Amino acid sequence: MDKYIAEVKARCKKLGLDPNEVPSFTRVTEYELTRIEEKYHTTLSVIRLFIRKFLKKTKGTPLLVTVTDNLGTFIEYLGDESLEQTIVHQIGMQKGIQFTENKAGVSSVLAAIELEKPIQLLGADHYHSFLQTAACYSVPLYVNHKLIGTISVMTFLDYAHPMILTTLETVVDSIASELDLREQNHYLDKMNQMMLEQSTTGYIVIDNDGTIMNVNPKAKSILPKVQLNSNSIYEIEPFNHLYNHFKSGQKIRSYEVMIHHSSNIVCLVDYFPFLGGGLIQLQDITEYKKTEAYIQDAEKLSILGQLAAGIAHEIKNPLTTLKGFIQLIQEKNYNESFTPIMIKEIERINQITNEFLDLSRPTVLSKEAYDIQKIFQELEVFLSSLALPKNIEFSQTYHGNTNIYCDSNQLKQVFINIFKNCVEAVDHNGKVHLTVRPYDSHNLLIRFEDNGEGFPKHILNKMGQPFVTTKKHGHGLGVMVCKRIVETVHFGQLRMYNNDNGAVIDVVLPRNHK
Repeated sequence: MDKYIAEVKARCKKLGLDPNEVPSFTRVTEYELTRIEEKYHTTLSVIRLFIRKFLKKTKGTPLLVTVTDNLGTFIEYLGDESLEQTIVHQIGMQKGIQFTENKAGVSSVLAAIELEKPIQLLGADHYHSFLQTAACYSVPLYVNHKLIGTISVMTFLDYAHPMILTTLETVVDSIASELDLREQNHYLDKMNQMMLEQSTTGYIVIDNDGTIMNVNPKAKSILPKVQLNSNSIYEIEPFNHLYNHFKSGQKIRSYEVMIHHSSNIVCLVDYFPFLGGGLIQLQDITEYKKTEAYIQDAEKLSILGQLAAGIAHEIKNPLTTLKGFIQLIQEKNYNESFTPIMIKEIERINQITNEFLDLSRPTVLSKEAYDIQKIFQELEVFLSSLALPKNIEFSQTYHGNTNIYCDSNQLKQVFINIFKNCVEAVDHNGKVHLTVRPYDSHNLLIRFEDNGEGFPKHILNKMGQPFVTTKKHGHGLGVMVCKRIVETVHFGQLRMYNNDNGAVIDVVLPRNHK
């Protein structure tokens, strides 16, 4: 340090700087000062907080604290009035003046910036005579390893003490830590904001009263009411009811809702606690649902194709009967007993074609009270047509109340698909048995059992996943569709396992889930 002081004094002397004259410092323009103060606004607010605490603890000691930017521009000072009335006024110290070597001579501020370390200058260390009654301490201030300025303490030489510099270093370290933390938080806030702005997931932030605090662009595109500046979540259906459930302690996870506006949107909704309020997450699954419906309809059409031959056979029988009666009528052999029989056969054809059309229609969720036994009665033609080519024995057992709340058309697709798999799994003259009985007080069990070889153990736990199948040319989508209808649409369970006789497929459905 002594070498540095000697070199600076030599340069000042060479420049002809008079040590007995008070220097006249250069001051930046008001515009430039305003720009610097705006840049250091947050930094200065933190510095003032810590320096005021520091001055309060050192009350009684005449201290003046000054702050500069990284170029030595004076931007703030706080402290003892006695120093302000002497040294500060004597040199015309004010915000915006710049400490430069050709004006300030030996300066702790410039030394701290140049040497990048804490500096202490006492009395005669200074070049100018009027400063030789002062002690100056300066510490460089770094934020995220970048020099942003200095914080200095000036006092009378009589009050000089090494602990002043040590204490100042501690204070500056605390300021730097706080500024580091704030800058990191600011960076994280910007990153989070950018992620929210660019996210394909919608987010709505609400306070404890349901007031909407923030909405990202995706959420605005999903909920047009938010886009029209709704102030409360209670103004938006069905999120108002969900929020009440959430506040009462219920978990809202992957709750499926339909948003109706120019184009219907299907969303999975999640509610999370957040900053004393809540965070609503909206995942747009509209395209997924369309794809899922397409797969389900494609699987349905695949089944219908296989049923076509059996259906043709079933229709051929009543058509043959009708043809015979029509020929008798043409031959003038009409009998009144013909009419009821012909009407019955026509109704039989009508029933078969209606069932076929029902299955071929696109899937639309429609739940109502229905008897499972009635569903299998309506499927009799289809199941018989599947069993006929291999002469499969299909037996059925029903116990107790078999009524549930369901979408009967979708369950028909499930039951046809399961039965078809059972038929394909057994040999010629094989057996398939259906049991329908109460599972417990709230659920109904529909069990299919066959006498085939059962499920291979290596894929049993993967059944229901796409492309997991026991068939040589299968794709596994049929079981996947069944699983979705049972578990997602009806909130039931689909289980597949083996017993001593073959494969078992259990469908457990809640009786009253709407």
